[in-house]
Amino acid sequence: MNTVNTGKNIFKLKGTSKMKVIMLLLMMFSFNIVFSQNYIDFQKNITRAEIAILDSNYTEASNIYYDLFQNYNFVFLGNCVSACQSAIAINNDTLAFYFAERAIKHGLKMNQIETEKTLKLLQTKAQWKAFSANYDSLRVIYTKSVNWELRKKINELYDRDQLWRDRHELQWWNFLWKPLIKRRWYKELEQIVEMELVPLIKQYGYPGEKLIGVDEKYMHHKSKNDSYNSSKIVIILIHYYSKNRSLDDTFLLEEIKKGNLHAKQFADFHDFRARTSSKNDYYCQWYWNLQYLNTFVEDVNKRRAEIGLGTHELRLRELKHFIEGRKQRNNPKPFVEIIY
Repeated sequence: MNTVNTGKNIFKLKGTSKMKVIMLLLMMFSFNIVFSQNYIDFQKNITRAEIAILDSNYTEASNIYYDLFQNYNFVFLGNCVSACQSAIAINNDTLAFYFAERAIKHGLKMNQIETEKTLKLLQTKAQWKAFSANYDSLRVIYTKSVNWELRKKINELYDRDQLWRDRHELQWWNFLWKPLIKRRWYKELEQIVEMELVPLIKQYGYPGEKLIGVDEKYMHHKSKNDSYNSSKIVIILIHYYSKNRSLDDTFLLEEIKKGNLHAKQFADFHDFRARTSSKNDYYCQWYWNLQYLNTFVEDVNKRRAEIGLGTHELRLRELKHFIEGRKQRNNPKPFVEIIY
């Protein structure tokens, strides 16, 4: 009888039996790689890279991003951009173009490279010509990865939300009717989220950029630029949870693990849920400047750590870094952003 133990014994098999076992082991190995791609672990390492950015240690940040990206099939576009900017800041052209190629595979467009103050420095490098010639083939990889039917549906849900949002927020002549408009808007959000979005999540997973790609300017008349992320559902859920709702969002924690939902985006809309409920279970991602935060900051930090985010103190550093970035817009020196 042929031996089928792993290790040296596998090479004692002959012919078809040997091939079958090899194929089986390869399939098991591939499955284990995919199965091990827990995106809470991913986010923990992204947090390490972001700490390095805040410390201006761009070499360490670049290395963390590179090691991490090698182990994940899907990575968020914002992380790719931060990684590329880090490599540009230390003049590591090899890594910069690796990250740029990875970014295109996850939705970055050429016009974004050519106009963003740090990314456009790639055009001065010797590798630019070969890189730009390869853009179209890289872009195809991205477009084939997107569920365009699901993207179309999400755009429609977003448009319905924005229709009522504008009636409530922008049409000043309706001020007498605002309470009624708000009530109608919140009723529409109940339909959008509970009757349409939740079934879509159960069928496909949370429709973030892993499934439906990043938001592009042409997708909605309000969009002024192509985006580094997919935030339409986040905006819908922020509006939805601006009213006290019975829908518990903890089922979305599994979507974070799968990489369908960005941990920081979950923390954004969950903060609205915390504000309108009695649980006080903030992540302090959106509502980061709460009164009496010092009385429950340990709970906030524990909650954040469970989904891979850094401490509340780190969130404050990130906000200061964001403000500094806005001041640096006209400075020709590279600036490394933290994007999500």
